[in-house]
Amino acid sequence: MALLHVNFYSEVLEMDTALNIIMPEKKQEIGQRGIEEQRDFEEYPVMWLLHGRSNDETMWQRKTSIERYVGPLGFIVIMPSAGYSSYRNMLHGPRYYDYVTKELPAFCRRLLPKMSTKREKNYLAGLSMGGGGAMYIGLTNTEKYGHICILSTGSIPPLESTWRKPGPDGKIFVSTNVDIYGAGDTDVLKGTKHDMIKLIYDTAATATNFPTVYHATGDQDSRMGLSIAIKEVFESIPGNPFRYEFHHGPGDHEWGFWDTWIENYLSTACNIIKGE
Repeated sequence: MALLHVNFYSEVLEMDTALNIIMPEKKQEIGQRGIEEQRDFEEYPVMWLLHGRSNDETMWQRKTSIERYVGPLGFIVIMPSAGYSSYRNMLHGPRYYDYVTKELPAFCRRLLPKMSTKREKNYLAGLSMGGGGAMYIGLTNTEKYGHICILSTGSIPPLESTWRKPGPDGKIFVSTNVDIYGAGDTDVLKGTKHDMIKLIYDTAATATNFPTVYHATGDQDSRMGLSIAIKEVFESIPGNPFRYEFHHGPGDHEWGFWDTWIENYLSTACNIIKGE
């Protein structure tokens, strides 16, 4: 696989930013499989792979074998940096939602002309905060993204109290959430544009295209209660229009679990591409 480290000035963010890109190749070094010979794509499927809180664009490569996993599949993998933004247009900070959904795709398509623009070949995946970001971006852009992978859900207003412990005053307060949403306790965002439960139901009621949703959380993860709450919402929708799948297995909120389950998801994604 070819690996690109890209730095450029973002007009949306009004600052320099970075992203890493994995490019598919047919031939590889010893110990690494390239694209299967029969899969010579005229255009390549894309995975937008989002990091979690306290991470950056390098973490998926540093902590998992993502490059080895995508080798035979023909995926372009794009890993942007988004700070601690929850992939939103921050109330007091940069407009990361606009950057990831508008400016970044346009920039990458100039850079990578064989990158697919078809929704069914565009995948969103992320861990923790990136999982919440993948769900938020995917459900608000159903015409652009055909598939969502949520690993160890994070950044899900108004479900903060399902896993965070209150402070001495009995209240939940996260200072960085003030910069993102204007509220330290995101449970107060119920019914607003930031309410993820409302977004799921609204998308189910109004969308003409439904992305597939794949969700996995570790059995020992403190956010399991949050994941179960999201699971119950998706499973309450008649007909399962999102083809929602929930998976769990041994693991905590850590890279060993994410490494295992991004590989599991990629095997599912490969079957989707093949039409299986």
